[in-house]
Amino acid sequence: MTESFENYLVRRVSAHENYQDLLRFPRYFEIETINACNARCPMCTIDQWDRQAPAMKDALFAKIADELCANADTVKRVSLYRNGEPLLDKKLAKRVAQLKAGGIKQVAISTNVSLLTAERAKDLLEAGLDVVLLSIDSLDKAVFEKIRVRLIHEEVMENARRFIELRNRIRPQTQIWIRMIRQEENHDEWPVFEQYWKSLLAPHDRVNFHNLHNWGGQLKNFKPVVDSYEPGLPCIALWSLMIIFATGDVPLCNVNYDDKWLVGQLRDHSIAEVWRSEAMNDYRRLHLSGDKAKIPLCLDCNVWDEPPDRDKVAPEFGEAVTVSAITSG
Repeated sequence: MTESFENYLVRRVSAHENYQDLLRFPRYFEIETINACNARCPMCTIDQWDRQAPAMKDALFAKIADELCANADTVKRVSLYRNGEPLLDKKLAKRVAQLKAGGIKQVAISTNVSLLTAERAKDLLEAGLDVVLLSIDSLDKAVFEKIRVRLIHEEVMENARRFIELRNRIRPQTQIWIRMIRQEENHDEWPVFEQYWKSLLAPHDRVNFHNLHNWGGQLKNFKPVVDSYEPGLPCIALWSLMIIFATGDVPLCNVNYDDKWLVGQLRDHSIAEVWRSEAMNDYRRLHLSGDKAKIPLCLDCNVWDEPPDRDKVAPEFGEAVTVSAITSG
């Protein structure tokens, strides 16, 4: 069984490599440069956040960036977001430019679009941003504002349309991914939503949805919109994706929103050391042996489930994964 699981992981993460390659260095990163948000969405765990360092210090980011750039040949994507709204970070464009100057092939952000002004859009595009995920959950004002609490529908729509125009003019190769978090309130809107945005986007852009997930069983009042049929496979995040909090702490995975289930920290250690650590390998062994339910966070997690309508699920991480941060945008 372990061997078949290893083959499955290689196929999902990086099919041209072998299993040992996956253990050397992560292929995907989500770096939380700021732990704050201007929205209060019901599908988010923000009311349960309990971390006291909202912004990443320049020295820590530089340390992380240096190691990422030294491994740019194997890193597939660096996403500058995790919990919160990345555009609250006034240094975001400079950080994008720093990674691009160091050879990172693809730098991405996910945003709720409310702060994506013309000035911020130009700065990010000129910095070399490769992928921008615009998280917009409805074309209907009432539905949108019920989901995206504290945001104004008209502002978000205007910002999104203007960003498309600026992208077309300033940096046409930048990809725009527009994503709906599909849930009870907007479940039936998808066909109209998809048609509207596709009419405005370029062929290399994407319009997708991801079904609401339960944050590893931590989301209160969770109501699934499709049946889950996750077959007990090992979670590909443990072999592909590293999350880095603004403090430099590294949690087990991307549903680990607080200082629980940490596997290391990057203030005094390297990315490679944490990725190859005994803590990480212990969790991997449980997943490979079919015992991931022994990890409370993994027991009831449906983040990586593949629903019957999986062909429309947002492929935020290409080969590796099918969903990204719901709180980040």
